[in-house]
Amino acid sequence: MRSIPRRSAVSATIGILFLLLGLLAPFAIDPAIQRALGLTFFALIFWSAEPIPIELSSFLLLLLLPLCDLLSFEQSFAPFAGKTIWLIFAGMVISLSITETALGDKLAQFSLRYLGRTPFRLLFNLHVLGLVVAILIPSGVVRVLLLMPLGIALADALSDKNNRYLSAAILLSLICSTLYGGFGILTGGVPNLVVAGQFEQVTGREIYWGEWLIWMFPILGLVRTALCFTVIWYLFGRKVDSFTSALPPSTDEKISLNNGQRRVLHILFLGMFLWATDTLHHIPPVYIGLGLVILYTLPLFGPLAFERIRQINYPFFFYIAALFSLAAALNASGFNRHFVELVTSIVDINQYGPIGKHLAITYMAVPLNFLMDVAAVAGVLTPALLDWGQHYQLAEFPIAMSIAQATCQVFLPYQSAPFMVAFSYRRIGMLQLVQAMFLISLLTLLLLSPLNILYWQALGLI
Repeated sequence: MRSIPRRSAVSATIGILFLLLGLLAPFAIDPAIQRALGLTFFALIFWSAEPIPIELSSFLLLLLLPLCDLLSFEQSFAPFAGKTIWLIFAGMVISLSITETALGDKLAQFSLRYLGRTPFRLLFNLHVLGLVVAILIPSGVVRVLLLMPLGIALADALSDKNNRYLSAAILLSLICSTLYGGFGILTGGVPNLVVAGQFEQVTGREIYWGEWLIWMFPILGLVRTALCFTVIWYLFGRKVDSFTSALPPSTDEKISLNNGQRRVLHILFLGMFLWATDTLHHIPPVYIGLGLVILYTLPLFGPLAFERIRQINYPFFFYIAALFSLAAALNASGFNRHFVELVTSIVDINQYGPIGKHLAITYMAVPLNFLMDVAAVAGVLTPALLDWGQHYQLAEFPIAMSIAQATCQVFLPYQSAPFMVAFSYRRIGMLQLVQAMFLISLLTLLLLSPLNILYWQALGLI
């Protein structure tokens, strides 16, 4: 029988202790809140340290939520009927099509020829590619599922150097640029859309794509992508040996595709066009994604046999469902309301100027990011902080933008589903992913958020 590593045993013990503490509810606050927090810390520890597979701990959580009387059984498993899981399924089928037809290898050859033949140039251009894809495709999950096969094929093409930093540098360049840089675009992140939706519901005013671009993209899009490149180069890229000897000769020979690869690419371009123009036709991304699944697997036409989709990591859907159910349980227990009341009663921003007030709103919201998906945080805090900010004579739109600055700070993978989707490929170590994410978010919070508010003031936006 295989022994359990000491670190896993310690993390499992700590997670179980939090669970027991929540069930015993020894403190003088609502027992439902204590149970919800106990389950939350249990889940976060098990997801981060992985003493058991993430899928198994997620399935266990889905069962514990109704057993602890926080949600009904139907509510706990309701996310399986939600659009997010089916959008991830569609993305996984697209990703599988790229891999099964070896299109990823062809794209890797193209990338090595045109994106750079040195580590510095390659990683820089991958960041540019990730940001461009964020502008074109609204769903972060879909972007990850499209870019990961390319990154994996690139890493494999250069694997003869056997450098343990190379794969992390390539994959993190694509992931971080498209997700962190994407927060600078309204359609680039789910939390952005939640903030915009809640803002419109409260104020009756719509936030336009161009408005978001002016307020957020210069600093939290462009500069943050540059920050991602700097962090990833410092952590991994500078440690990568030159891979010139592993590259194919630089020639003008055309990279040819077979019929199946061309079909995968044509269907993918159709999907990208439809995702990029969703503001015109208003077709939800999940319907576009599932339509592509039909095209990819259609007999006599699709490049992927339908039975091949058995290879998809279906147990990972337990994690996505658990993420949403946990956020619902925290809200149902009353924790979210108590958190907002506590923070707004403690913080008095009258003592600050305009810059300090908006920065305080950002910093107030960040702690909640550690307990749930950042999209859920946007939904919880936006209406409450819009109302609270009125007492300090703050304009509603800058308040919403300040909240958006907070909900784009993703320190750990479980805080945002696209990062966990990237991790599900098991080509990046959890420690490598956490190192990059935590450093990027910390530097964003300390440096770029104040700089962004200064930029607002310089342009007369506040």
